Amino acid sequence: MNEERIRLMTKLAAYEQRKGQENMTINQYYRRDYVSLQMIKTFVCSTIAFVILVLLYVMYQMDELTALLYKIDYKDYLTKLVVLYAVFTLAFQMIAFVVYSQRYKRAHREQKHFLNRLKKVARLSESEETGGPL
Repeated sequence: MNEERIRLMTKLAAYEQRKGQENMTINQYYRRDYVSLQMIKTFVCSTIAFVILVLLYVMYQMDELTALLYKIDYKDYLTKLVVLYAVFTLAFQMIAFVVYSQRYKRAHREQKHFLNRLKKVARLSESEETGGPL
């Protein structure tokens, strides 16, 4: 057996076990679809996180909030809360866009490299069977 072919096959098997499945799943989508789906997931998770943070803040400040219950300008308070929510989710959306775009590019590049190695193994196998050079 050809030593180079065995080495390539070992690398291919290692790739398939480590990152291959994840990259194949990512590459099933177009880039835009993959990034959009991940951004939707990020939006939902960041909204849940924001609600939890607001609830924790309200629970922590419960004494002060009950004392100010009749003095609070609800419209102003709600406006500040909406702006804070918009900034919070927008920051997470921007981070998600960058991270998932890079992840897609990396997976696409690694998958392409994997397929090139696979073609090389096939060529080496054919040359061994025919007994000729590449």
